[in-house]
Amino acid sequence: MKKTKIILLLTIPLILFIALYPIFSVNDTNRSAVNESQNGTANASSPEKVAFIIPHPDDETIGVGGTIQRIMENGSTVHCELMTAGDAITAELLAVTNYYNIEIPSNATADYRKKLIREDSFKRVMAILGCSYNIHSFNDGALNSDVVFTTMENLYLKEGYTVFYTTTGDGNRDHLACQQGMQKMKEKYPDLKYRQFPIYYYHYNRATTTALTKNYADINVNKYAAKKKSAFQVYYNIHTILNTFYPYSSGLYSIGPERIYYLN
Repeated sequence: MKKTKIILLLTIPLILFIALYPIFSVNDTNRSAVNESQNGTANASSPEKVAFIIPHPDDETIGVGGTIQRIMENGSTVHCELMTAGDAITAELLAVTNYYNIEIPSNATADYRKKLIREDSFKRVMAILGCSYNIHSFNDGALNSDVVFTTMENLYLKEGYTVFYTTTGDGNRDHLACQQGMQKMKEKYPDLKYRQFPIYYYHYNRATTTALTKNYADINVNKYAAKKKSAFQVYYNIHTILNTFYPYSSGLYSIGPERIYYLN
């Protein structure tokens, strides 16, 4: 009888521990964001397939040039989907020069010429960062949330990507389309991981950033500054007008922390 009581006294706490362990072991989103920021790696024990949905050529360097390297350092696969060609020709947007002497048809229109040059620069940056990529070549301002959603869904269902990054909303129509497309994706596939990054976080002359969450971390990426600055140099070389819209020459984006918003 005494042996039975002793066995029960030893067994009951063990059963309770096993039953309650999952409750105590769950990490909330904020803790996950802090850990990711402090450790400098994303899911260090479990490499993942991570997709970046990029509205325009250069957004990846401005917003997450260090983050991409940080994720790849962990062994995770990183892929970039470039949605537009960055071909707009307006008074507010930059002209470009054929610095790398790529082949351009003599009868090319101004927007097509710009498309070829900016897409070529994006490819050069992908080679620097070591990412796979795909280019959709939509015209600037023509992007919509359905296209972004379909792109993300295909990457998940067909390619197995389970972590998605894209831009926050702001005054740019294509940035907002990416944010809205991610929102649709999250509503349909809530168990995947979703992240956002602002393009003009340090930029005093742009519309206010509107993220889908208030949960963020500012991550120091100085460790990855060399490649990020090399990527900036590619874009700097093709731009002929340097103004407050694109301060490549200042190196401002190259040395600052990168703000990452965590939707879950």
